[in-house]
Parts: sequence; structure tokens; C-alpha cells
Amino acid sequence: MNNRPTHTPLTLEDIARQKAELLQQIRQRQQAMRELGKQLTAPLEPAANKAGAIARAFHTGIAVFDGIKLGLKLMRSFRKTFRKR
Repeated sequence: MNNRPTHTPLTLEDIARQKAELLQQIRQRQQAMRELGKQLTAPLEPAANKAGAIARAFHTGIAVFDGIKLGLKLMRSFRKTFRKR
């Protein structure tokens, strides 16, 4: 009983085809990443109404506050970790 799978040898054409397919996949992913980066860094469009502008300002302020709070926590933990004894 020979249970070993039989392998067909790869030819240069097979390798070239696989390489072309992988290159196409890489280019598609790069394009998707570029589009996502553009969306993330695009300037915000103006608010349609006064309530939208106030809500955006509030959310931005909360995000800044949260970032500062996280930074302070990290600094404290690094100081505790690397404190001279």
C-alpha cells in the first residue's frame, strides 16, 4: 500500500503563472491600501448643519483627551518598569 501522494513536477510555465497571479494579488492589495490611506487622510468635509459641527468638535475633543490620558498612563508604566533601583 503506497499512500504517498504523487507530486507532479513544476515547470517553468507553472512557476511563471504562479508568479504572475501573486503579483496581481499584491498589486490589488496595494491599491486597496492606497485607497484606504487616502480615505483616512482626506480632509473632513464641512458639516451640513450646526449640530453636526458641534458633535464633530465634541468627538474630536474626547479623542484628544483620551489620547493624552493613554500617553500619561504609558509614561507612568514605563517609569515604573525602568525605574533605577
